[in-house]
Amino acid sequence: MKKFLLSVLGGLLIGGVLSFFLWDYSAPTFEVINDNGENYSITEMDFDFVFNASLLILAFSVLLYVIWILVDKKKDEKFLAEYERDKKSGH
Repeated sequence: MKKFLLSVLGGLLIGGVLSFFLWDYSAPTFEVINDNGENYSITEMDFDFVFNASLLILAFSVLLYVIWILVDKKKDEKFLAEYERDKKSGH
């Protein structure tokens, strides 16, 4: 559970920052004149940016999780190899 949460938080941090710098967030703005002749603007969410950012965050989260699992597995294999070597040498 710890690996999962830290991977998601790391993915949010790395993916969020990279998506902000890689893809320019531009909120579409529309100028509207109502019946009284008053001018006002409507700002919408840029869904392409949100979708691409969420994919980047997901990719980094999965990548961090897989790297973490591989590092733990490598440390376990190294520990077992040293244990077997020490066991054979009589220590």
